[in-house]
Amino acid sequence: MKWNVKLKAGALQFVLFIGVVIAILLLTFVTLSHTHSFFSKKTGLLIQTIKKADLGLAFAMKSDMILNDTVTIDLGMADDPIAIKAVKTYWGVFEKYAIVSSFKKTRFVKNALIGGEFDQLTPALYVKDMDRPMIIAGHAKITGDAFLPKQGIRTGNISGHSYFLKELVYGKQKVSKSELPELDQKLKQQLTTVLLEQSYGSNDAISIQNNSALRVSFNQPTQFIYGTVITMADQELTGHIVVQASQKIIIEASALLQDIVLLAPEIIIKDGVTGTFQAIASHFISVGKGCQLTYPSALVVYENFKNPSSPNNQQKPNILIQEKASITGVVVYLGKTKEQFFYPQLKIEAGARITGEVYCEEGLELKGEVRGTVATARFMALENGSIYQNHLYNGTINSSLVPEHYVGILLDESIRKKEIAKWLY
Repeated sequence: MKWNVKLKAGALQFVLFIGVVIAILLLTFVTLSHTHSFFSKKTGLLIQTIKKADLGLAFAMKSDMILNDTVTIDLGMADDPIAIKAVKTYWGVFEKYAIVSSFKKTRFVKNALIGGEFDQLTPALYVKDMDRPMIIAGHAKITGDAFLPKQGIRTGNISGHSYFLKELVYGKQKVSKSELPELDQKLKQQLTTVLLEQSYGSNDAISIQNNSALRVSFNQPTQFIYGTVITMADQELTGHIVVQASQKIIIEASALLQDIVLLAPEIIIKDGVTGTFQAIASHFISVGKGCQLTYPSALVVYENFKNPSSPNNQQKPNILIQEKASITGVVVYLGKTKEQFFYPQLKIEAGARITGEVYCEEGLELKGEVRGTVATARFMALENGSIYQNHLYNGTINSSLVPEHYVGILLDESIRKKEIAKWLY
């Protein structure tokens, strides 16, 4: 056997090369394995952070949180490294919750618009018991359960038009009370604050010209636009923006408004306007012909009768929705008085359609269609110079046509649970 065998230099270099390649492959494998494990843990942590934000929102919705106060939420999990904080504010007539879930440098924020749950037990109609029966005439139709005065519902005749259908109510009839289902008291206090006291927001304001656009995330501070009479035309406003006028806001069809809030004594929405926004006024809102306001829009008049803006005998509703207008969301008139009104405070003309809910503390004239629920003190019908008290004439109400995931106005929590109306950006 020969031990003194000389290897060629090329063979030695080849062996070294193979060794280096194997070492690099092993190092690459270890690095890849470590990277995969790191990102797997990070992804799992991110998923847990997001899930905790959802749990925090569910917990916050059931809690009696103080407005504008940052609250640390304890989900009762021992040694939980993920911190959850929540802030409750209002955005128009909806509550807005901001949930921040964080762990070290990982941070996740969710903003949600919260309203009242609309379920199968929600009636199509609730008429306050004012010791008089409800009268139905013409082509009116009620589909769904109805809460009616103890005197019940009867057929009537207006201008020679009697009731045309067989059933008075296509659903169960129940007895109503002398008061409407209560709105959330904190919501009413909020509306009082922003309208009667005119203290919505700070003194910082921005200006925006025609043919311009502004988009503000709900993660950013609210932007305010102030003025005496504000006309919105050829403008695109989206997000966390409040437009407030001391006298009037006028919206032209060329304006595009998305998720913003409008505040003024009078708000005029011209013919053909499209968008998604909340209009809150202290005296008057008009929706023009052919307007298309998508979910979750809101029209609210909260009138201060201690200081009325016009004589009570003026034949003018406080909310007027004209023909072929379509609104998906809530339409609300608030304002109680001991005086007798001889005109409706809320008027929905023939051909107009509300998908959602109508809440009126005084007189409602319904000639159009409500795909959802109506709560009112009384119906009214004005025909040929005559006024018919507590008459539903030609209007239709159908609670079965509400979209499946619709969320509406906040009522007292004993009546309606809170649900998510929309995720914000």
